[in-house]
Parts: sequence; C-alpha cells; structure tokens
Amino acid sequence: MELTFLRHAESEFNHLGVFQGRLNCSLSKDGIMRTREKAKNFDSSLYDICFSSPLIRTLQTSRILVPDLPLVCDDRIIERNLGDWQNTPITVEKLKSLNQLHLTPPNGESIQEISSRVQEFIDFLREKYYDKRILVITHAGIIYALQVAFGLDIRPIDNLEALTINLNSKRLLKK
Repeated sequence: MELTFLRHAESEFNHLGVFQGRLNCSLSKDGIMRTREKAKNFDSSLYDICFSSPLIRTLQTSRILVPDLPLVCDDRIIERNLGDWQNTPITVEKLKSLNQLHLTPPNGESIQEISSRVQEFIDFLREKYYDKRILVITHAGIIYALQVAFGLDIRPIDNLEALTINLNSKRLLKK
C-alpha cells in the first residue's frame, strides 16, 4: 500500500501567523491560487481514493486539487488540538515546544495522543484499502505525528508538500 500525506495549502491563519489547531478557517487567496496551480500538473490518476481532514482548509485543498477522486472525511486526521495556543500568534518558543515529544500545549493534545490516532487510521487503511494508492490531505501536526509513529527523521513540511510512504517497503519519499 502506498500512502501520500499532503499538507493543505496556506490558510488565512497561516497567512496571518496565527496558530489554528482545530479552528476552522478557509484557505488564503494565495493558498487557493497555489492549489489551482499545483492542480494543473497534479496527476490524480496516481491515486484510487482521497482521505481528508474534515476542516475547511483541507476540504478546499482536496476539492481543488483532486475533484475527480472519491473523497472521504476522517476525524482521525484532523489537526492537533493546540488548546490555549489556538488563535494566538505563532512564536519561536511555542514552535520549539511543539517539537518536543514530551511537551503538550496547555489544554491541548500530546504527540502521543496524535500518534495513537494516526496509527489507528493507518491500521484502518491497511485493513480496508491494503491494495490501494491513497492520497491523504491533512495538516502539518498529523504529518509530524506520522513521522514520530513510524520512527522517521522528523522534517518540517510546507503547505502543499507531500510525504509518500510505501508500507510494503517502508520507504519514505519527500515531494
């Protein structure tokens, strides 16, 4: 099974430099434009199905990028709950804290909790879609947790950047 995890396009909160976590917000004008540009050269025939977080920014990215693929929303790939940090300015200190496995934002979700959700989602895909090529449009926090869950090198991921994992060979490709 091959899984491609793609981070949504730039959201309004990304544009403003504000933590969003599970708050719902739309793509920014630039995010919409860049997704349309990417869609021109994006080969959706490489995938059998698309899973998306239920948040607006991921659904917008999905509908623009792969309008012809079957789309399934799944709460297990919703962004990390950032608790009290949601709707606050992004700071270097908070970003460093989010990358510490043992630290959790006040009233937020831990990396272990997210990794558990991600592992449950992967197990579900292995059981139901083991022979499919799957595109998953989600969030940076989920892709980070995925890297942790698979014991991969932790790498930041930009908007509209993807990580592909071949679960048969456990190979990771950064696109």
